[in-house]
Amino acid sequence: MKKLLAFILLSIALVSCYDNYILDYPITAVYFPYQIDVRTFVVGEGMKVEVGAALGGTRDNPKDRNVNFTFDNTLLAPALVKMKIASQGYIKTPTATVVTLLPMPTNYYTISNTGLMVIKAGWHSGSVVIKPDSVNFLTDSVKTIIATYALPFKITTAPEVDSILEPKRTNVVGFKFEHKLFGMYWHGGAAVINRPSKPDSTYAYKTTIPTAESNVWTLRTIGPQTLATNAYYTAGASATKNELLIVLKNGKVYVSSAVGSTYTYTADGESTYNNPKLLQKRMLILKYKYTVPLVPVTATSGFTYHCVDTIAFRNRLRDGINEWQDENPSHYTK
Repeated sequence: MKKLLAFILLSIALVSCYDNYILDYPITAVYFPYQIDVRTFVVGEGMKVEVGAALGGTRDNPKDRNVNFTFDNTLLAPALVKMKIASQGYIKTPTATVVTLLPMPTNYYTISNTGLMVIKAGWHSGSVVIKPDSVNFLTDSVKTIIATYALPFKITTAPEVDSILEPKRTNVVGFKFEHKLFGMYWHGGAAVINRPSKPDSTYAYKTTIPTAESNVWTLRTIGPQTLATNAYYTAGASATKNELLIVLKNGKVYVSSAVGSTYTYTADGESTYNNPKLLQKRMLILKYKYTVPLVPVTATSGFTYHCVDTIAFRNRLRDGINEWQDENPSHYTK
Protein backbone atom coordinates (compact mmCIF):
# COMPACT_ATOMS: atom_id res chain seq x y z
CA MET A 1 0.00 0.00 0.00
CA LYS A 2 2.82 2.36 0.92
CA LYS A 3 4.56 1.56 -2.37
CA LEU A 4 1.35 2.27 -4.31
CA LEU A 5 0.89 5.59 -2.51
CA ALA A 6 4.50 6.56 -3.20
CA PHE A 7 4.07 5.69 -6.88
CA ILE A 8 0.92 7.82 -7.12
CA LEU A 9 2.61 10.79 -5.44
CA LEU A 10 5.65 10.46 -7.71
CA SER A 11 3.41 10.29 -10.79
CA ILE A 12 1.58 13.45 -9.71
CA ALA A 13 4.91 15.23 -9.15
CA LEU A 14 6.21 14.18 -12.55
CA VAL A 15 3.04 15.32 -14.31
CA SER A 16 3.25 18.62 -12.45
CA CYS A 17 6.88 19.07 -13.50
CA TYR A 18 5.99 18.24 -17.10
CA ASP A 19 3.15 20.76 -17.06
CA ASN A 20 5.58 23.39 -15.82
CA TYR A 21 7.89 22.48 -18.68
CA ILE A 22 5.35 22.67 -21.49
CA LEU A 23 3.24 25.60 -20.29
CA ASP A 24 4.11 29.20 -21.07
CA TYR A 25 5.70 31.40 -18.44
CA PRO A 26 3.33 34.02 -16.98
CA ILE A 27 5.17 36.84 -18.75
CA THR A 28 7.10 37.14 -22.01
CA ALA A 29 10.44 38.89 -22.27
CA VAL A 30 12.95 40.00 -24.91
CA TYR A 31 16.70 40.08 -24.45
CA PHE A 32 20.08 39.83 -26.15
CA PRO A 33 21.63 36.37 -25.69
CA TYR A 34 25.09 37.98 -25.48
CA GLN A 35 26.17 41.21 -23.82
CA ILE A 36 29.58 41.33 -25.50
CA ASP A 37 30.51 39.81 -28.82
CA VAL A 38 32.92 40.05 -31.77
CA ARG A 39 31.74 39.25 -35.28
CA THR A 40 33.78 38.68 -38.42
CA PHE A 41 33.22 39.89 -41.97
CA VAL A 42 34.88 37.44 -44.38
CA VAL A 43 36.20 39.24 -47.47
CA GLY A 44 34.83 37.64 -50.61
CA GLU A 45 32.01 35.78 -48.84
CA GLY A 46 29.24 38.35 -48.83
CA MET A 47 30.66 40.30 -45.88
CA LYS A 48 27.57 40.45 -43.68
CA VAL A 49 26.53 39.39 -40.18
CA GLU A 50 23.27 39.33 -38.26
CA VAL A 51 22.74 40.67 -34.75
CA GLY A 52 19.49 39.79 -33.05
CA ALA A 53 17.25 39.75 -29.98
CA ALA A 54 15.47 36.72 -28.56
CA LEU A 55 11.97 36.10 -27.18
CA GLY A 56 11.44 34.06 -24.03
CA GLY A 57 8.51 32.98 -21.86
CA THR A 58 6.41 31.32 -24.54
CA ARG A 59 6.66 28.07 -26.48
CA ASP A 60 4.67 29.40 -29.43
CA ASN A 61 4.83 32.87 -30.91
CA PRO A 62 1.56 33.63 -32.71
CA LYS A 63 2.31 37.22 -33.72
CA ASP A 64 4.98 39.65 -34.87
CA ARG A 65 6.73 41.49 -32.05
CA ASN A 66 8.67 44.73 -32.52
CA VAL A 67 11.88 45.28 -30.60
CA ASN A 68 13.08 48.89 -30.74
CA PHE A 69 16.73 49.64 -30.12
CA THR A 70 19.25 52.44 -30.15
CA PHE A 71 23.04 52.74 -30.04
CA ASP A 72 24.38 53.81 -26.63
CA ASN A 73 28.06 54.77 -26.84
CA THR A 74 28.37 54.89 -23.04
CA LEU A 75 28.41 51.09 -23.15
CA LEU A 76 31.67 50.90 -25.11
CA ALA A 77 34.29 51.53 -22.41
CA PRO A 78 32.93 49.04 -19.84
CA ALA A 79 32.35 46.49 -22.59
CA LEU A 80 36.01 46.62 -23.66
CA VAL A 81 37.10 45.78 -20.12
CA LYS A 82 34.93 42.66 -20.22
CA MET A 83 36.06 41.73 -23.72
CA LYS A 84 39.72 41.76 -22.73
CA ILE A 85 39.11 39.17 -20.00
CA ALA A 86 36.48 37.13 -21.84
CA SER A 87 36.78 33.35 -21.65
CA GLN A 88 36.02 33.13 -25.38
CA GLY A 89 39.19 33.47 -27.42
CA TYR A 90 37.33 34.90 -30.42
CA ILE A 91 36.35 37.87 -28.24
CA LYS A 92 39.50 38.22 -26.14
CA THR A 93 42.12 37.94 -28.90
CA PRO A 94 40.75 40.58 -31.35
CA THR A 95 40.39 43.11 -28.54
CA ALA A 96 43.69 42.43 -26.73
CA THR A 97 45.52 45.32 -28.41
CA VAL A 98 42.54 47.69 -28.61
CA VAL A 99 43.14 50.75 -26.44
CA THR A 100 39.77 52.44 -26.96
CA LEU A 101 36.68 50.74 -28.32
CA LEU A 102 35.21 53.16 -30.85
CA PRO A 103 31.71 53.46 -32.30
CA MET A 104 31.72 52.20 -35.87
CA PRO A 105 31.68 55.22 -38.23
CA THR A 106 28.38 55.47 -40.06
CA ASN A 107 30.12 55.45 -43.45
CA TYR A 108 31.79 52.13 -42.61
CA TYR A 109 28.61 50.05 -42.69
CA THR A 110 24.95 49.75 -43.61
CA ILE A 111 22.27 48.20 -41.42
CA SER A 112 18.98 46.72 -42.60
CA ASN A 113 17.04 48.74 -40.00
CA THR A 114 18.43 51.57 -37.91
CA GLY A 115 16.22 51.05 -34.86
CA LEU A 116 13.95 48.03 -35.15
CA MET A 117 14.22 44.25 -34.97
CA VAL A 118 11.07 42.24 -35.71
CA ILE A 119 10.51 38.83 -34.15
CA LYS A 120 8.19 37.30 -36.73
CA ALA A 121 5.23 35.05 -35.85
CA GLY A 122 6.44 31.49 -35.45
CA TRP A 123 9.94 32.62 -34.53
CA HIS A 124 11.72 33.36 -31.25
CA SER A 125 14.35 35.72 -32.57
CA GLY A 126 14.60 38.75 -34.81
CA SER A 127 17.67 40.42 -36.23
CA VAL A 128 19.20 43.14 -38.34
CA VAL A 129 21.79 42.58 -41.07
CA ILE A 130 25.02 44.58 -40.97
CA LYS A 131 27.22 44.94 -44.03
CA PRO A 132 30.57 46.78 -44.07
CA ASP A 133 31.43 49.33 -46.72
CA SER A 134 33.99 47.40 -48.76
CA VAL A 135 36.08 50.52 -49.37
CA ASN A 136 35.98 52.47 -46.10
CA PHE A 137 36.01 49.53 -43.72
CA LEU A 138 38.75 47.58 -45.48
CA THR A 139 40.90 50.64 -46.27
CA ASP A 140 41.15 51.18 -42.50
CA SER A 141 42.61 47.67 -42.23
CA VAL A 142 45.07 48.43 -39.42
CA LYS A 143 42.09 49.04 -37.15
CA THR A 144 39.54 46.69 -38.71
CA ILE A 145 41.76 43.61 -38.72
CA ILE A 146 41.11 43.74 -34.97
CA ALA A 147 37.90 44.73 -33.20
CA THR A 148 38.57 48.46 -32.86
CA TYR A 149 35.04 49.44 -33.87
CA ALA A 150 31.77 48.30 -32.32
CA LEU A 151 28.02 48.89 -32.32
CA PRO A 152 26.52 49.21 -28.80
CA PHE A 153 22.93 47.90 -29.08
CA LYS A 154 20.39 48.77 -26.36
CA ILE A 155 16.75 47.68 -26.37
CA THR A 156 14.52 50.67 -25.63
CA THR A 157 10.97 49.33 -25.99
CA ALA A 158 9.15 46.16 -27.02
CA PRO A 159 5.41 47.01 -27.17
CA GLU A 160 4.16 43.48 -27.92
CA VAL A 161 6.17 41.88 -25.12
CA ASP A 162 5.54 42.00 -21.38
CA SER A 163 9.06 42.91 -20.33
CA ILE A 164 12.66 43.52 -21.27
CA LEU A 165 15.12 41.35 -19.38
CA GLU A 166 17.14 44.11 -17.75
CA PRO A 167 20.54 42.36 -17.32
CA LYS A 168 20.40 41.42 -21.00
CA ARG A 169 19.05 44.65 -22.44
CA THR A 170 22.36 45.50 -24.16
CA ASN A 171 24.81 43.91 -26.57
CA VAL A 172 28.11 45.51 -27.60
CA VAL A 173 29.37 43.92 -30.82
CA GLY A 174 32.89 44.48 -32.12
CA PHE A 175 33.64 43.92 -35.80
CA LYS A 176 36.71 42.71 -37.69
CA PHE A 177 37.53 41.09 -41.02
CA GLU A 178 39.29 37.96 -42.24
CA HIS A 179 40.63 37.02 -45.66
CA LYS A 180 38.43 34.32 -47.21
CA LEU A 181 41.31 31.82 -47.25
CA PHE A 182 42.16 32.08 -43.55
CA GLY A 183 42.19 28.84 -41.58
CA MET A 184 44.02 25.54 -41.24
CA TYR A 185 45.23 23.57 -44.27
CA TRP A 186 46.59 20.08 -44.88
CA HIS A 187 50.09 20.42 -46.33
CA GLY A 188 52.18 18.32 -48.66
CA GLY A 189 54.50 18.72 -51.64
CA ALA A 190 57.93 18.10 -53.07
CA ALA A 191 61.18 20.02 -53.42
CA VAL A 192 64.09 19.85 -55.83
CA ILE A 193 67.21 20.68 -53.84
CA ASN A 194 70.23 22.22 -55.56
CA ARG A 195 73.31 21.21 -53.52
CA PRO A 196 76.67 22.91 -54.19
CA SER A 197 79.19 20.43 -55.64
CA LYS A 198 76.65 17.61 -55.33
CA PRO A 199 73.88 16.24 -57.55
CA ASP A 200 70.42 17.71 -57.18
CA SER A 201 68.03 15.70 -55.05
CA THR A 202 64.24 15.54 -54.82
CA TYR A 203 62.39 15.16 -51.54
CA ALA A 204 58.65 14.45 -51.41
CA TYR A 205 56.60 15.23 -48.32
CA LYS A 206 53.19 13.83 -49.17
CA THR A 207 49.99 14.90 -47.47
CA THR A 208 48.64 12.24 -45.14
CA ILE A 209 45.26 12.56 -43.41
CA PRO A 210 45.17 12.38 -40.48
CA THR A 211 48.65 13.66 -39.92
CA ALA A 212 50.84 15.23 -37.28
CA GLU A 213 50.07 18.88 -36.57
CA SER A 214 53.46 19.81 -38.04
CA ASN A 215 51.92 18.96 -41.45
CA VAL A 216 49.03 21.36 -40.92
CA TRP A 217 49.61 24.95 -41.95
CA THR A 218 47.72 27.98 -40.73
CA LEU A 219 46.94 30.83 -43.10
CA ARG A 220 46.70 34.06 -41.10
CA THR A 221 45.01 37.21 -42.36
CA ILE A 222 47.46 40.08 -42.87
CA GLY A 223 45.24 42.33 -45.00
CA PRO A 224 42.11 42.27 -47.19
CA GLN A 225 44.06 40.50 -49.97
CA THR A 226 47.02 39.15 -48.02
CA LEU A 227 47.76 36.13 -45.85
CA ALA A 228 50.84 34.58 -44.28
CA THR A 229 51.71 30.95 -43.64
CA ASN A 230 53.18 29.83 -40.35
CA ALA A 231 55.51 27.28 -42.00
CA TYR A 232 57.57 26.49 -45.11
CA TYR A 233 58.91 23.34 -46.79
CA THR A 234 58.81 20.66 -44.04
CA ALA A 235 59.51 23.03 -41.16
CA GLY A 236 57.24 22.61 -38.16
CA ALA A 237 54.39 25.08 -37.94
CA SER A 238 55.04 28.10 -35.74
CA ALA A 239 52.50 29.46 -33.31
CA THR A 240 53.52 33.07 -33.93
CA LYS A 241 56.05 33.40 -36.77
CA ASN A 242 55.01 34.23 -40.33
CA GLU A 243 56.88 32.72 -43.27
CA LEU A 244 55.39 32.90 -46.77
CA LEU A 245 53.38 35.97 -47.73
CA ILE A 246 50.48 35.14 -50.06
CA VAL A 247 48.61 37.78 -52.03
CA LEU A 248 45.44 36.77 -53.86
CA LYS A 249 44.63 39.43 -56.45
CA ASN A 250 42.59 39.32 -59.66
CA GLY A 251 42.53 35.54 -59.55
CA LYS A 252 46.31 35.24 -59.30
CA VAL A 253 48.47 34.11 -56.40
CA TYR A 254 51.69 35.93 -55.54
CA VAL A 255 54.22 34.46 -53.11
CA SER A 256 57.00 36.32 -51.28
CA SER A 257 58.55 36.65 -47.82
CA ALA A 258 56.64 37.76 -44.75
CA VAL A 259 58.27 40.22 -42.36
CA GLY A 260 60.68 38.35 -40.09
CA SER A 261 60.57 35.11 -42.10
CA THR A 262 63.30 32.50 -41.63
CA TYR A 263 64.51 32.79 -45.25
CA THR A 264 63.95 34.99 -48.29
CA TYR A 265 61.27 33.32 -50.40
CA THR A 266 60.69 34.21 -54.05
CA ALA A 267 58.24 32.99 -56.66
CA ASP A 268 59.45 29.95 -58.61
CA GLY A 269 56.75 29.53 -61.22
CA GLU A 270 53.06 30.37 -61.11
CA SER A 271 51.19 29.67 -57.89
CA THR A 272 47.48 28.93 -58.28
CA TYR A 273 44.17 28.80 -56.40
CA ASN A 274 41.31 26.56 -57.57
CA ASN A 275 38.52 29.01 -56.52
CA PRO A 276 35.77 26.45 -55.83
CA LYS A 277 32.28 27.16 -54.54
CA LEU A 278 32.59 24.77 -51.62
CA LEU A 279 34.65 25.86 -48.64
CA GLN A 280 36.06 22.35 -48.11
CA LYS A 281 37.28 22.13 -51.71
CA ARG A 282 39.66 25.09 -51.46
CA MET A 283 43.23 24.33 -52.48
CA LEU A 284 46.34 26.33 -53.32
CA ILE A 285 49.49 25.24 -55.12
CA LEU A 286 52.45 27.34 -54.03
CA LYS A 287 55.65 27.47 -56.06
CA TYR A 288 58.56 29.18 -54.35
CA LYS A 289 62.27 28.89 -53.70
CA TYR A 290 64.75 29.91 -51.05
CA THR A 291 68.49 29.55 -50.41
CA VAL A 292 70.06 28.71 -47.07
CA PRO A 293 72.72 31.35 -46.28
CA LEU A 294 76.38 30.32 -46.20
CA VAL A 295 76.74 31.86 -42.75
CA PRO A 296 76.33 30.42 -40.23
CA VAL A 297 77.74 27.20 -41.60
CA THR A 298 75.28 24.29 -41.41
CA ALA A 299 74.82 20.98 -43.20
CA THR A 300 72.54 22.72 -45.73
CA SER A 301 74.45 26.00 -46.20
CA GLY A 302 74.15 27.18 -49.80
CA PHE A 303 71.37 24.71 -50.65
CA THR A 304 68.56 26.11 -52.80
CA TYR A 305 65.10 24.58 -52.35
CA HIS A 306 62.60 24.71 -55.23
CA CYS A 307 59.30 23.88 -53.52
CA VAL A 308 55.93 22.96 -54.98
CA ASP A 309 53.50 22.76 -52.07
CA THR A 310 49.84 21.83 -52.07
CA ILE A 311 47.69 23.08 -49.23
CA ALA A 312 44.08 21.87 -48.93
CA PHE A 313 41.47 23.38 -46.62
CA ARG A 314 40.87 21.51 -43.36
CA ASN A 315 38.87 23.88 -41.12
CA ARG A 316 38.70 27.39 -39.72
CA LEU A 317 37.44 29.00 -36.51
CA ARG A 318 35.15 31.97 -37.03
CA ASP A 319 33.39 33.72 -34.15
CA GLY A 320 33.83 30.67 -31.95
CA ILE A 321 32.42 28.26 -34.55
CA ASN A 322 34.46 25.46 -36.11
CA GLU A 323 33.72 25.60 -39.84
CA TRP A 324 34.87 22.55 -41.79
CA GLN A 325 32.42 22.55 -44.68
CA ASP A 326 30.33 25.02 -46.63
CA GLU A 327 26.91 25.90 -45.17
CA ASN A 328 25.49 27.67 -48.23
CA PRO A 329 23.00 25.27 -49.89
CA SER A 330 23.33 27.00 -53.27
CA HIS A 331 27.01 26.05 -53.41
CA TYR A 332 26.07 22.36 -53.52
CA THR A 333 24.09 22.75 -56.75
CA LYS A 334 25.43 23.22 -60.26
